[in-house]
Amino acid sequence: MITLTAEIYTPRWGHDDTYKFEMSNEEMVISNGPRKSKCVWQEGGDPIWQGESIDSHLRNDSIYAPGVFPALLEHLWRAWRNGELNAQQAQVELDAIVEWLNSLTRAKPRTDFWRKYF
Repeated sequence: MITLTAEIYTPRWGHDDTYKFEMSNEEMVISNGPRKSKCVWQEGGDPIWQGESIDSHLRNDSIYAPGVFPALLEHLWRAWRNGELNAQQAQVELDAIVEWLNSLTRAKPRTDFWRKYF
């Protein structure tokens, strides 16, 4: 099992929050405070998200991740499970996709019209 962390910008609070990514061969659990999103390995199939989706988890903090984001996390998890990445390399790759997510989140429209939506 490995535990990775990421500083994700949360517009709801105006600062970065630390999200924890715990990966084992059986599951990946993403948490921030009491909120958790869980992805369970399915041998011979695609992983299945259970409980609160990662999209819902992020939206709670006014983060609107692109639809591909859960698949990127699954790809990272799969690469670690398959031995393509060690823990340090997995952290580097997580940092890369979180940097991309943060840049999108920080670039949201800021006009009065859109401020009501975001």
